[in-house]
Amino acid sequence: MPTSAAASAVHGNDRTTHGVGEYRRRDTVSIVDNVVVSRRPLTATRINDAAISLLHELDDDNFRTPASVAAETNHDLETIHRLFERLAARDFLEWQPSRDPDHQPPVSIVITVRNDRDHLARCLDTLAELDYIDYEVLIVDDGSTDGTRETVTGHPLALDGRVRYIEVGTPDEPLGIGAARNRGVEEANHEVIAFTDADCRPRSTWLSELVPYLATNDVVGGRIRPAGESAASVYEGINSSLDMGRYASRVDPDGSTPYLATANLVGRRRVFESIPFPDRNIAEDVDVCWRALDAGFDVVYTPTGIVEHEYRESLGAFATRRSTYAASEALLACEYGRDRGDRVDIPIHLLLLFAGVAVALLGDGPVATVGLVGAGVFTLAAVGYDGSRVRRRYRRLPGPVSRSDVLRSRIREWLSTTYATTREITRYYVVPILLVGVGIWIAGEPVLAVGVLCGTAVAVALPFAVEYRVHDPDTSITEYGLYYLADHFGYQHGAYRGTFEHRTAAHLDPRGRFRLVGPGTGMLTRFRSIRKEDGDPFRSVTVGDVTARFHVQSSAERWWFESTSLRGERLVLRDLLERIDSDDVFLDIGANIGLYSCLVGCTLDDGTVVPVEPHPENAARLAENLVANDIDTDVVRRALGGAARNGTLSAADEPPGTGTPALVGNTPLPDGATVDTDENTVETPVVTGDSLVSAGEIPRPSIVKIDVEGAEAAVIEGLSVTLSTPACRLVYCEVHPEGLKQRNREPDDIREALRNRGYDVETVQELSDGRTILRAKVVTPAKGLQ
Repeated sequence: MPTSAAASAVHGNDRTTHGVGEYRRRDTVSIVDNVVVSRRPLTATRINDAAISLLHELDDDNFRTPASVAAETNHDLETIHRLFERLAARDFLEWQPSRDPDHQPPVSIVITVRNDRDHLARCLDTLAELDYIDYEVLIVDDGSTDGTRETVTGHPLALDGRVRYIEVGTPDEPLGIGAARNRGVEEANHEVIAFTDADCRPRSTWLSELVPYLATNDVVGGRIRPAGESAASVYEGINSSLDMGRYASRVDPDGSTPYLATANLVGRRRVFESIPFPDRNIAEDVDVCWRALDAGFDVVYTPTGIVEHEYRESLGAFATRRSTYAASEALLACEYGRDRGDRVDIPIHLLLLFAGVAVALLGDGPVATVGLVGAGVFTLAAVGYDGSRVRRRYRRLPGPVSRSDVLRSRIREWLSTTYATTREITRYYVVPILLVGVGIWIAGEPVLAVGVLCGTAVAVALPFAVEYRVHDPDTSITEYGLYYLADHFGYQHGAYRGTFEHRTAAHLDPRGRFRLVGPGTGMLTRFRSIRKEDGDPFRSVTVGDVTARFHVQSSAERWWFESTSLRGERLVLRDLLERIDSDDVFLDIGANIGLYSCLVGCTLDDGTVVPVEPHPENAARLAENLVANDIDTDVVRRALGGAARNGTLSAADEPPGTGTPALVGNTPLPDGATVDTDENTVETPVVTGDSLVSAGEIPRPSIVKIDVEGAEAAVIEGLSVTLSTPACRLVYCEVHPEGLKQRNREPDDIREALRNRGYDVETVQELSDGRTILRAKVVTPAKGLQ
């Protein structure tokens, strides 16, 4: 898979402007002396005189690049860029991606359709009105039976030669949305590809506004707004998950713009060829965006280039669509896990207040009294805490900010937290809470049951009331309310349906949606961490439908497993696991702590895993992880190379999970010779893989993975006989350019070595630091999924 290194080929060798953005001050921001103040949300930061002078170069009207500011101020460009990025992250500055208005290459527009002729006809009508000069439209028809062909071929665009009709799938066996989009990419004539849907209406400036962003970015998405004025369109204009809002942003899975919808997506052909859509009908656009980010491509959003979307008006169809969207959360949780990036803050004292009220309702006599007293104490604590917080904030802010400004800001924060909390409860948890309330009633606690049911009703009603009051939608309160209920209950149905379909509830874990804040939370967090370390230090990792457990203790291990993408390894693991047979022999050279060995081992019935790891700390943790996953195999605690010798391994004292240990030098030593070592190296025997196989120490592998920090050429040479046999059908090799350079080798040497042994070599992924992960498969596969 390409990364920013590979993506550079798309733009040529000059990467000086690639991915760079432009900045301006937000209109709520002012500068007082050397303090930058934002009134919404009310916050301030003190910066030095040089930074203040740079910030004065920006206004709240025109966007400017760091390069233009550097040219006028003689400040270092990188320093300016870091300052602007830091201030934009805190919402003092507004960001947008850079664009070149003169960049308007030919575009291929891909639309997939299945039995949606009427919507498609209206879509083609709007495409005929585009003000872009050079474009073609590809209609990929996935087994329609409603006369779609006649609608397309008879349209004026087709008569002008701008439309091509491509038929895939059959009425009984459709190809699927993801595969149909891939077919459109294959058939496209141009290097820029735009996606929209049959039920969309791109505005005339769609392409002319979006394509210029591709001069400095790889993929761009524009805003999606509702078409028409129906109650459904009015509701979606406020709550659509496809509309990423009024402000430009970089796509971030844990941020305000988590993905780009294919209803409005434009990118370079190379991106979609290297990162094809998955073969499924839901969340395929999310998957492509996230894998593009993992590969190092720039994926950005801009509120321009608007596409209007025709939403389903019937409440049943509306709820069904929401349910489908929600079910994809479980699928994505299986494939990517769920990071805790965007959570709702809940003050801990308010949680304790509710706990006190619950105790008062449940208890009798002294217990109830204790609950009431506790609730009162927590109420006073909440008031006191907020009061002290307001006073501290007021003292830090400059003169123009009044005490009432601070108080109003705090009230807005509290209301915003209440709205966000009740909305999350309504969307994900209200049905289980209602069932709990009914169960409490049946158990003979009617007072508490009424409290739970009334609280649930308030949680459902409050977001609705806020939205209707704030947005003042052009529809009746009844119509808005019906779509509100269809939205949230339909979504909740899909979220729990996805739990059973994909066998995970990770997307419903409250710890991923809420975060306690306030006095005492730091101590609570530390206490939980201590308990976790003293209790179960293992963490489960799921890739596809395979789950394995890993001991996570060192900082290096946490670094690996706290990443949604597993630091870029998830894509490769998923590709590998799709090709594993139950009787494979998997040779994992450079197994580290066993990420690959454990996940592959959990899929094998009659096969086996052979992990090779010479680093002492990694090998010990690897053995522990194998036992934790009931994988019965021994760790080969030697290094593999091109010849038998004594070797020296770097980073010997590093903790488990360290991925940088490497053999020092690559020249075989005479018998009895040694290498000078420092305090952070360790001697290790080096053997060839062929010698282990021929001696019967390890079984002959059918799949090999190589990750050896630059020694991959020597490992392949020492495994030459094994790799050349028909039994070995698949090799994954991580290529380390810097490590190879130290050994006077080139990345192309690795590709050539594998080709010389009978393999077709493909790139699975290229990481942003220049590393490349190759997949080599035998020209005539012996077995398995190829």
